[in-house]
Formats: sequence, structure tokens, C-alpha cells
Amino acid sequence: MSESQNLPNLAIGYSRARLLMLLGGSLLLTLLCAGLAFSWQEGRGVTTFQVAVCYVGAVFFGLATWRMLWRLVTARRPLVFITRVGIRDTRLADETIAWSAVRKIFPWEQRGQKFVVLKVDPLIAQRFSGGFATQALALLNKALGTDSVIVNAGGLTMDTETLLETCRQYWGAGRPAHEVDTEPVPEPAAEPVC
Repeated sequence: MSESQNLPNLAIGYSRARLLMLLGGSLLLTLLCAGLAFSWQEGRGVTTFQVAVCYVGAVFFGLATWRMLWRLVTARRPLVFITRVGIRDTRLADETIAWSAVRKIFPWEQRGQKFVVLKVDPLIAQRFSGGFATQALALLNKALGTDSVIVNAGGLTMDTETLLETCRQYWGAGRPAHEVDTEPVPEPAAEPVC
């Protein structure tokens, strides 16, 4: 039995504990901004600019609170599926990216948030640029190269490092043996015949 036949199919969903922490943090920031904006702290010398910033902060964090609450309510189904055949992130598309189409897997960190990046064939990468959210992610792809798909582990039951190692393990087992070396081997230079 080969190594790829021993790997189970994985279904990864949102972590309720992480979502509760995010919900609590966004609720706290919403209340703080709203408290300052509505001058619940009278006589503290709050300027008009600070009040305006607090209004914007209350709206922003209020929307984040609703989003975390919605995710918490709908967090029953898995979002990321990892199989011997490939990986599927339903937040990006309903298609599975075959491991044979993945050229490289590497971590990426942006402003303290970590991501798993799959460098894929250009034709496969174009399939993931259809929706509004994926077009926004395409701007991030410009920094990494246009042939990349970003998998965000934020809020999932699996952290980024574990997701990266799991993807690498399935990627190594799911590719054909002739594709293991993705770097082209240069041809030896022809020797001149005298």
C-alpha cells in the first residue's frame, strides 16, 4: 500500500472557540468606540475628530461583530477539504485543486496574519479570480506572483503551521513520482568535436 492510500480525507471547519474570542474582541471594541462616540464619558476633553473616528470605529467593529456572530451561527459545515486528490476551499470556489497542479507550497505572513500559499498552474489560478472576494485576494497574489492561491487558516480548527505541514504531506503523496522534482534539470552543454 502506498503512502497516499494511508492518508485520510480531512474536512476542516471553523473553530467555535476562536470565533468566540474574535466575537468578544470585536464586541469589546464596538462598545469602546460607541462609548466614546456617544460621549458616555462626559467632561474628558474628547475632540470632534476623535468622536468622528469613534463613530467610524463603532460602525467598522459593529460590522465585524455581526460577521463573527453570523460565522458562529453558521459554523456547522466544513470549509476546507484535503484529500489524496487535492485541496478544496469552499470560501474561494467549489472546485478541487489537484495536487498535480500545485507547483510549490509555502507560508506567507502579512501584518501578523499567516497564510498558506499554493503556487499553481496559471490556468488553475485563473479559475479562482471570478468572485468579488477572490478578486480582492488577487491583489494579494500580485505580491506573491499571479499563479498563487491563498488559503487562510484564520478561525479554522487547524492553525496555519499544521495546515501547511498537512498540505505538504498530501502534496508529496498525491503527486506522481515523475513530478516530484519540479525544477527543470539543465541539459549538459554539448562538447565541441574537433
